[in-house]
Amino acid sequence: MYEKKYKILHIIGGGEIGGAEQHVLSLLNGIDQTRFDPYLVCLTQGPFSDLAIDHKIPTHTFPMRFPLDISPIPALIRWSRRQGINLIHTHGSRANLLGRLSAKWLGIPSLTTVHSSLAHDYLSLWSAQIALLLDRLTLPLTSGIITVSEHLAKEVALRGGRNPLTIYNGHPSLTFDDPSSSRHRFRRQWGIPTDALVLGTIGRLHPTKGQLYLIQAAGQLRFKFPNLHLLLIGDGPLRQNLTRALQESNLPHTITGYLPSAYEALPAMDLFVLPSVSEGMGLVLLEAMQARVPIAASAVGGIPELIRDGVDGLLFPPGDVPKLSAACASILENPALAESLVHGGQNRWPMFSIDSMVRATEQVYTRMLAKTAP
Repeated sequence: MYEKKYKILHIIGGGEIGGAEQHVLSLLNGIDQTRFDPYLVCLTQGPFSDLAIDHKIPTHTFPMRFPLDISPIPALIRWSRRQGINLIHTHGSRANLLGRLSAKWLGIPSLTTVHSSLAHDYLSLWSAQIALLLDRLTLPLTSGIITVSEHLAKEVALRGGRNPLTIYNGHPSLTFDDPSSSRHRFRRQWGIPTDALVLGTIGRLHPTKGQLYLIQAAGQLRFKFPNLHLLLIGDGPLRQNLTRALQESNLPHTITGYLPSAYEALPAMDLFVLPSVSEGMGLVLLEAMQARVPIAASAVGGIPELIRDGVDGLLFPPGDVPKLSAACASILENPALAESLVHGGQNRWPMFSIDSMVRATEQVYTRMLAKTAP
C-alpha cells in the first residue's frame, strides 16, 4: 500500500555548533527517508549550514538581522509552500518565533524541541525576559513540545507548555584511537606537559557553562596538586574574561577555542568537569563516558537524569566552588573511585542512543501529521 512521504523542516539559529545543532544533525541524518524528507533552515550564516550541506541535507538560510527580526517570515512562508513542507520543527527562541508564526500561516503543525533553559541562555536579564515573553505568546501556536530532560519539561509546563514530552538526546558511538597515543599527541600539539594533571571541560564560553567556577576551584586544588593544568575547549562571549582570570590566577592553562571534533581531546584529560549553572541535558557527558574519563559535574538541569551520583560521576551544587574542588580532589586522590566511575559510565552511555531518539521523534511526527490528514 502506498504511504505518503512527509516533508519535515527543521529551523535553528545555526550560528554555532553546540548541543542543539548536534541534535538536529543527528535527526536529519538518522530519519527514515522512506517516510520523511528532511529539510533545514538556518537563521544565521554560519558553520552549521555548511556542515549540513556537507551531509547532503537540503539547506537554506534566511538571516535574521536581530533577535526580534520577523522580516524573513514572508520569504520563509513562500519557500516552505514551494517545497510542500508538511511540518515545521523548531529549535531555539529565534526559530520558535519564526517557525511557529509561519506554520500557523501555512496551516501546518509545528513542533518545538526545548534544549535549554531560556532564563539562562542570555548574557543580559533584559534579553532573557524578552525571549521568555515571546515564548509565552507563541507557545499556544505550537502543536507539540519535546524537551531533552524532565527538568526542562517541568520548566516549560510552568510557562504554559501543554503536555511536553521528554525524549533524551542520543549520541553516536565514538571511535577513539589508542588512548595513550591520542593523549600524548594532543598534549604535544598544545604544549601541555606529559606529567601534568589535566582538568578539562568542553563547552561554549558563556556564563551558563560556569567555567569561572572551575578556574576558582583549580586555584584551590593547585595547593594539593602542584602539577595541575586547566584545559578549556570552546569559544564564546566570555573568552576574554576567562583568559584574564586565568592569567591573574597564574594557573597553567590552555584555551583552544572552538575545535570541530572536540571529543578527540578527551583522552588528554585526567578528569572531565562540567561546572554548568544551567544545562538542558549535557550531551558532552556521553562523550566523556565513551572516552573513559572520570566525570565531576554540577547537579543542575538534566544532568542528574544522566549522571547517577557516585555511580557514573560525582555531582556538586552549581556555583559551589568548595564542593566542586572537593569532588575533583576525591576523584584525583582515589584511583579506585575514578575507575569505578569510568566503569559506571561505560554501562550508562549506551542507554542514550541516536536510534532511540530518532525513532521516538518520528513517532511524534506520525501522531501530529495523522491529526492534520484530510
